[in-house]
Amino acid sequence: MMFNYKDLWRPQTLRPGQTLDFCLGSLRLRIHRSQKDWRITHETEAGVDERCTVSFSDGPLDPEHEWTRWVLEEKVEQIQLRPRLPDRPFIVRPEMPMCLMPKQSVHFFVSLPVWVSVSYGVKYQQVFEVPTDILSNSWFGPFTEGELCYAVKTSAMLSHEDLLPRANRVVFPIEVRNASREKLNFERLCLRPQYLNIYQGDTRMWTSKARVSYRGEEVWSRIVYSSLAPDFDNAKQLLGKAREPLQRGSILKTFDTLRQRVDIS
Repeated sequence: MMFNYKDLWRPQTLRPGQTLDFCLGSLRLRIHRSQKDWRITHETEAGVDERCTVSFSDGPLDPEHEWTRWVLEEKVEQIQLRPRLPDRPFIVRPEMPMCLMPKQSVHFFVSLPVWVSVSYGVKYQQVFEVPTDILSNSWFGPFTEGELCYAVKTSAMLSHEDLLPRANRVVFPIEVRNASREKLNFERLCLRPQYLNIYQGDTRMWTSKARVSYRGEEVWSRIVYSSLAPDFDNAKQLLGKAREPLQRGSILKTFDTLRQRVDIS
């Protein structure tokens, strides 16, 4: 299925008294412009992963929803919605436990849910953001050296064609290289999408690519994040910039064992 994101991420102009109804996957976001302020409410609705719509309506606020008020300058008539990647690492699994032999490499494609950012002005000042999926928490690594992550219900696939199309998902292409002299056995990967850009392809949203080099069980993995568009699906249009810049040559823990796994409810 192809999703038309053309109307989704362009600037949206609202008249006083008008409400924007923005739906992406399970997220439904409503933004209302009053005479002197703006109101926003959101909710998640199960079973609508393929939803991708923008519509407008006139009339008073629906009192059944809990609205949040934010005050902007009266001259603000336009807002900008953009996709963003999560604000902390994700833990994902390959399709099945994997053994990568020394000096070998494998390519994975991971489907990740996006956040929706609401901003205004020429400098795109953000006033609100919300995830399109409700995610659980997990801990990566030992207690003394680990970090809090999101646990996402997805698998790292060997072909992006095996990923089910979902409107609120972005595909993250990643290469794993075993640069050590030992076998690499792993069941989970810790990925840090906050360093990636988002691009629009012909059929999906994509992130820039990453490459992980495994150096040994007691050595931290080296990961390189590209700032360029991936060479898939004609993904050239930049939709969202990375949350954080990555320092050159950063060393980050990527592979985990079951002995180090801690899930958080």
